[in-house]
Amino acid sequence: MGQNTASGEPVRWPVRAGFGQSRGMADSGAASALPAHHGVPGMAEPGERPSRARTGTAAPPGPEMDFVAGRLARPTPPRAGMPSARIAVIGAGAVGGYFAARAAAAGAEVWLCVRRAFDRLVIVSTGADGGDVEAEVPAEVVTDPAKLPPYGFDWVLLATKAHQIPAVAPWLTAAVGPGTSVAVLQNGVRHAERVAAFAHPDQVLPAVVYINAEAERPGVVRHRAGGVLQVPDVLLAERLAERVLTAGEVRLTEDFATAAWTKLCVNSAANTVTTLTGRRLEVLRRDDVAQLALAIMKEAVAVARADGAEVPDGLPEFTVRRLRGQPPGAGTSMLYDRLAGRRLEHEALIGAVVRIGAEYGVPTPTCVTVLPLLAAISDG
Repeated sequence: MGQNTASGEPVRWPVRAGFGQSRGMADSGAASALPAHHGVPGMAEPGERPSRARTGTAAPPGPEMDFVAGRLARPTPPRAGMPSARIAVIGAGAVGGYFAARAAAAGAEVWLCVRRAFDRLVIVSTGADGGDVEAEVPAEVVTDPAKLPPYGFDWVLLATKAHQIPAVAPWLTAAVGPGTSVAVLQNGVRHAERVAAFAHPDQVLPAVVYINAEAERPGVVRHRAGGVLQVPDVLLAERLAERVLTAGEVRLTEDFATAAWTKLCVNSAANTVTTLTGRRLEVLRRDDVAQLALAIMKEAVAVARADGAEVPDGLPEFTVRRLRGQPPGAGTSMLYDRLAGRRLEHEALIGAVVRIGAEYGVPTPTCVTVLPLLAAISDG
């Protein structure tokens, strides 16, 4: 489901088709065809110059890849003498930290825009022997928008949570210029609306992120699996793959609304049940919790279709089966926020289902019930 075949061509989901039989964790042809990885693929070890890899998969495949559709970006190779792309990453948590590392590995000049200072960004992954492998990321860390360089940026990767955009407005104002493209690496739907005050729609590239990673502390990101951006099939996406990331990390889709809603349907349940219970994805092995997740996703699917998204049939059932097979310790971004005492992004997930459902007159009783519980946890 969305993984690459041995030929390198993406497997497309049939629109509104049933998923058929579930596949086991080890049944992916893509997984068996890829070599084992040490550290973060393409990332220089300490003392080694980063290489500009332009092909291949940037991260070991995991269940996250089941939900990735679209063709691989195939950008034009960079011209000789082309200067490195200048990238500002706003928010260096799990998502921002990982893709900052990937941009640095591709040769970009990376600036990390953060609230709390740290000395260096380190990506921790699992080596072939099961032990931790650390890779340091060459990047500048700044805590004051006034300290950003005056020569401007080619790209801004906005990797905060949706509700944090007002707090990072000074960063967006300082980093986004007339020639800057903005990739919005956030959960939810209707991404471009969130940055309308800072960038023209033609400058904005919304992205659905598929990754399993956790910010263990400022400057340290543990990467478990995945690492792909699903984006609209537009010229700006090709430029992202050409200047910032590698081709294997950018998937182009002609129906981004469906891609965003599909991820939201998955997120609405997985984030909610893990956050409410305070447990990782293994909690879905309880049948009663799995039934709650199914109810949430079925409501989200109904709202998605009312909003014009062609979400595949059987998505809720397929999702629960696959999430039950996630590796030990796998969690969700909202659970990590709860454990760290941070505000939750419930309004961008369950809240979006409730609000947009109300726009179309689609009932969402389960989501309406759990939303105030998440809000209470966030307030606490």
